[in-house]
Amino acid sequence: MEPMELALLLAKKANPYPNPRVGAVIVKGKEVIGSGYHRKAGAPHAEVEAILDAEKNGANVKGATLYVSLEPCSHHSKRTPPCTELIIEKNISKVVYGMNDPNPLVSSRKVLQKAGIIVKGPVAEEKGRAMNKRYLENISKKPFVAIKMAMSADGKSATKTGDSKWISCAKSREFVARLRADYDAVMVGARTVIKDNPRLTARIPGAKNPIRVIVDGKLKIPLNSKVVQNGTIIVTTKQASLKKINAIKAAGADVFVCGEDRIDLKALIRSLSAMGIKKILIEGGSELNAGAVEAGIVDKFYIFIAPKIIGGVDAPGIIGGSGINNMKKARKVRGMKAKMIGADILIEFKV
Repeated sequence: MEPMELALLLAKKANPYPNPRVGAVIVKGKEVIGSGYHRKAGAPHAEVEAILDAEKNGANVKGATLYVSLEPCSHHSKRTPPCTELIIEKNISKVVYGMNDPNPLVSSRKVLQKAGIIVKGPVAEEKGRAMNKRYLENISKKPFVAIKMAMSADGKSATKTGDSKWISCAKSREFVARLRADYDAVMVGARTVIKDNPRLTARIPGAKNPIRVIVDGKLKIPLNSKVVQNGTIIVTTKQASLKKINAIKAAGADVFVCGEDRIDLKALIRSLSAMGIKKILIEGGSELNAGAVEAGIVDKFYIFIAPKIIGGVDAPGIIGGSGINNMKKARKVRGMKAKMIGADILIEFKV
């Protein structure tokens, strides 16, 4: 049996949903020296299993060829390092993969080629796609993304010093706690974590807590932040320190590198979709909100208007960024409705 056929056969052995089914085979000379597959979500990836299998059998994988049914990953996770790092570290000389991974965080070809590794693929795209229909459906469907913000009656989301506790009333905050429980993930920016050190939990007995997604381009959040724990994904760029990445992973959080010097929010939500995250609530500041709107990923807004006046030219609104130059370019909203939540007005609309 050809090595790629064996890798595909191994991939069929497990169902690591929402992760893809992947098998791997290592060949040196004409001999198969190691093989493995991704058994379940959270377990080592197929490439890791194959390398461990080879080494357990006393084989040296240096100079070998790795056949893997899906393009190797190149992103950081608390569970496993990027497979590309291990492939490079072990001096594997060639990688042949069956199917391109549509997850934008993967993109491993350039990483491997830069390290001097020969890369060939995709060589079995059709068979790989047939095996991973659920994974492909997951990643192709855009998650539902909503923004939740509170503002004063004069349109300010915080004072000029950044103080925002509390603009909304207690009943509005209770409503938000229930809202979080209805979403798969809550997303905030680094500034929110640094300023407020939130837990981002549902705070409702018996309710599931959403996955916490922290957008932090330069990885500035402190290691002792309440969100640096299991159930948190911290998204950064290639500008981040590898030492800080490893420290955050050691604390239990996942780290995704998603962009060169600015986080690519479109790519990020596609990657979150691949993980089975289908509803995302953004509770960030004005700049994260602006980035999400500019990226075209937002479906709905929840805006709480409190009976308070803040004032100040330097006090932020709910959407930052550069804005528009004339009203003709203003984004239209639809389905607007309003209701009272305690002393506040809640406005909901779709975009």
